[in-house]
Amino acid sequence: MIEFKKVTKTYQSGKEDVHALNGIDLTVETGEIYGVIGFSGAGKSSLIRTVNLLERPSSGHVLINGKDISKLSASEIRKTRKDIGMIFQHFNLLNSKTVFHNIAMPLILANTPKRQIKEQVKELLDFVGLADQAEKYPDQLSGGQKQRIGIARALATNPSVLLCDEATSALDPQTTQSILELLRRVNREYNITILLITHEMGVIREICDKVAVLEAGKVIEQGTVFDIFTNPQQPTTQRFVRSVMNDELPESLLKKIRDPNQNHTIYRIQFIGASVGQPLMSRISREYNLDLNVLFGNITELQGEPYGNLIVEFNGPAREIQKALADIRLNEVQAEEVRNYAS
Repeated sequence: MIEFKKVTKTYQSGKEDVHALNGIDLTVETGEIYGVIGFSGAGKSSLIRTVNLLERPSSGHVLINGKDISKLSASEIRKTRKDIGMIFQHFNLLNSKTVFHNIAMPLILANTPKRQIKEQVKELLDFVGLADQAEKYPDQLSGGQKQRIGIARALATNPSVLLCDEATSALDPQTTQSILELLRRVNREYNITILLITHEMGVIREICDKVAVLEAGKVIEQGTVFDIFTNPQQPTTQRFVRSVMNDELPESLLKKIRDPNQNHTIYRIQFIGASVGQPLMSRISREYNLDLNVLFGNITELQGEPYGNLIVEFNGPAREIQKALADIRLNEVQAEEVRNYAS
């Protein structure tokens, strides 16, 4: 378990103080994949680097399995760092060393016997799917292969925690997907807790159990990925969610909707679980004699649960629209008026 308790981090920039973290409270449960998302300058890198004391908090406490790491002795900190693996955006591999030696480096520094190093590196290369690349150098590898080597190196000391610092932001979409699948395997097969930071909401949707949204060094929203995607509260969170759901209406359509001479009744309809596969809206249209204009619609999966998202314009008598909405909600489907489109 990783706990952040009122963590702050202040840097000196000339004569000014820069407050990168402003009272962070977060709990990452053992075995979770926890994502922290925010725009550039939100404090993400400062936050993740406090976990292994690459950055020491200015105040507050970072606890790993109940121990405040800032209160550990130098030898205890070295021991704790062996239990925390880290992978980086730009891989941080040693170009003068082979793939084998890059992975072996943490074991060599720990004075691990050579035979054990050989066995362990072989096992890790097999795990990341690069068993035939041991004698190559980083410059001979693709970006995805380099990140796989970075993951193998991070796993060499058998950590219980893996920190991912923008681990996929330098990769193309297809390679990103393969790296995320590998991180899922790391979490599942090694039971490693993963804390990752990113500015890509697609990464959060794809892999995380929970997410915290960081802005100006503060957590402005947090919860399960399902809850955050289906009911984002803060404007920044809503922007991140829309970047993945792509449910913003084109400006040409918005102009028509905003016409003050027209009365548009627009609702967001959210289907969850079994309700996704039901022909609910066609029945509603027939039974209440309404014309439904679907402005947007998609179905995705959140934490293994199907989720349907529609933006629908209702045309018909107001009384019938209200009856229809009551019927929709009886089917455990959420229906909320989308006021910002008409404002």
